[in-house]
Amino acid sequence: MRRNMIRTGLASLAAAGAVAALPSIASAEVVTPDPIGGRERVKVTVISTEPMPLNCTVSVKGAPPVTFQVALGGRQSVVIPQVAPGPGTAHVVCPGTTVNRDLPVDVDLANPALDAIDSVFISAGSSGLATDPTLR
Repeated sequence: MRRNMIRTGLASLAAAGAVAALPSIASAEVVTPDPIGGRERVKVTVISTEPMPLNCTVSVKGAPPVTFQVALGGRQSVVIPQVAPGPGTAHVVCPGTTVNRDLPVDVDLANPALDAIDSVFISAGSSGLATDPTLR
């Protein structure tokens, strides 16, 4: 009985070592299944499991493309301003990875009154209370 326990323990350690020695597959993924549409803004979050920093680009209709860097194994969000209201597509590309996607997004009209309220919440340190989801 004791020999079986020792054998099982040694086999488990050997298996764990073999799994740890296998090369991992590097990838990056878009964290949010859909970009978050706000009031004439779109927020896209990318998380990286790559062993190197990523340079990603997001383009949304009616707005210039935005390029940003995702740190080694990090997470980065970017807010694209001045997006035309209505349904559209956010194109997310991170060269050298599997991320090259067109994601649907619905952008609302601007509302200066709500934007003013959001800026008060954000300046008070309560960005979680912002009415525009892209500012949270």
